[in-house]
Amino acid sequence: MDRLTALRLFLRTLDRGGIAAAGRSLGLSATAASRALRELEDDLALRLFDRTTRHVAPTEAGRRLAARIMPLLESLDAALVEASEMHKEATGTLRIVARRSYALRHVVPHLAGFRAAHPRVEIDLELTEQTGLVPAHGVDLVIRLGLPVGKSFTGHRLASGRRILCASPGYIARHGAPASPDAVLQHPCLTYREADEAPIWVFTTGDGTRQDVAVSGPFRSNSGEALRQAALDGMGLVLLPEWMLGEDVATGRLTPLLPSLPAWPGRYQAEIHAVHLRADRLPAKIGAFVAHLLAVADPAA
Repeated sequence: MDRLTALRLFLRTLDRGGIAAAGRSLGLSATAASRALRELEDDLALRLFDRTTRHVAPTEAGRRLAARIMPLLESLDAALVEASEMHKEATGTLRIVARRSYALRHVVPHLAGFRAAHPRVEIDLELTEQTGLVPAHGVDLVIRLGLPVGKSFTGHRLASGRRILCASPGYIARHGAPASPDAVLQHPCLTYREADEAPIWVFTTGDGTRQDVAVSGPFRSNSGEALRQAALDGMGLVLLPEWMLGEDVATGRLTPLLPSLPAWPGRYQAEIHAVHLRADRLPAKIGAFVAHLLAVADPAA
């Protein structure tokens, strides 16, 4: 028997007033319990009990040992219960790193609802435009473009990778709208910053052919929000995720262009996923938050 279990048995014996009763409380026979206590005494080189045929009483060393270990074991038991509860009930601090442009629209507005349902969870949210992030170093959940490589992670799709080519009504009134992918070249395009290469917008034409268009324009940024605002201000054409522009299109602030031709930026067509480490027993706080995001996500996205 391991020492921790033997110490629990020792305290149970003092509490129950007998070895047999203490053993039964731990699923041990009287013989096994008695043998375990003698082995503990041998291991500690201490006599813990004065024994008679009808009664056991702690020695002075036994009383002192009990006084020292009882609060320690109670604290250990409380810690184990708390850890177990974290897998059963959502509690503790949930640390999230999320893509800023998505989180501001589709995560932050739903935090209050999550907290109302799970008041024992505190949320630590970091926003970033970096790509390739994975859960690590104390991060419970990452909301990112695409799935990371490897079997260590589990991903949950929150939004599709569909993009919309748009411009503001004011821009179209002044400059017209392109009638084909080739005509896009005649318009200023607002693009994500690329490293040492022209940004590519990819179109699928009516017969299924892929057409790559090397676009250029007066403004580029690593922020989708900045590109969206530039499009709203009439600076040119923009190709951004449906989850970012859907409300602008619905309210008429932006007008879709070439809507029958699927399009995407050559290097950015990934879906949005919530990613956490793969685990047989996922902490309840993570599972609850992912379920909440999936429940409020647009099913058509």
